[in-house]
Amino acid sequence: MAAHVRQADGVSLRKLVARDLERIEEEFQSEDGAGTAQWFGFWNTNGLRARLEQDQHIGAQDGALAVTLGADIVGKVDWFSNTAWGRANTSACWEIAVGIFAAYRGRGIGTTAQGLLIDYLFAHYPRHRIQATTAVENIAEQRAIEKLGFSREGVVRQAQWRAGQWHDQVLYSLLRPEWEAAR
Repeated sequence: MAAHVRQADGVSLRKLVARDLERIEEEFQSEDGAGTAQWFGFWNTNGLRARLEQDQHIGAQDGALAVTLGADIVGKVDWFSNTAWGRANTSACWEIAVGIFAAYRGRGIGTTAQGLLIDYLFAHYPRHRIQATTAVENIAEQRAIEKLGFSREGVVRQAQWRAGQWHDQVLYSLLRPEWEAAR
């Protein structure tokens, strides 16, 4: 049994294991499974297995964890260092993302999982800022991010190619002192 990071409301995070990858592929390889705001077409999933063998999806620049409800995997959370507001060694921030399997959406699991991920990242990495982006039409995710204390910074125009056209994204941020004060 894989060790869990922390639990809240029956939701926990743990390291991904080989049996999770088939379920992730199965759930996210369709528009219904991924959701319209996260469906970018079919993708090569061989990298999931290679990455698991390489570093168990826990790297210096990015990572992923399974979201579980009880013993069942119900999605995954990711973080990556794709933005530095200056020199990367001093000004990098994490960006987070969540994907919850369709049958489990609308229950607050994604919000809880993102909160657990924020706890994990601030506890284990000396980053000061975490950011999140979501499609302007993804109101549910905007509410989840705002519930966690993120501040809306603005709209990044036509930043994402999806479903044959460019889409605007909403940019949010959360600073370490804000998260600590809320806890």
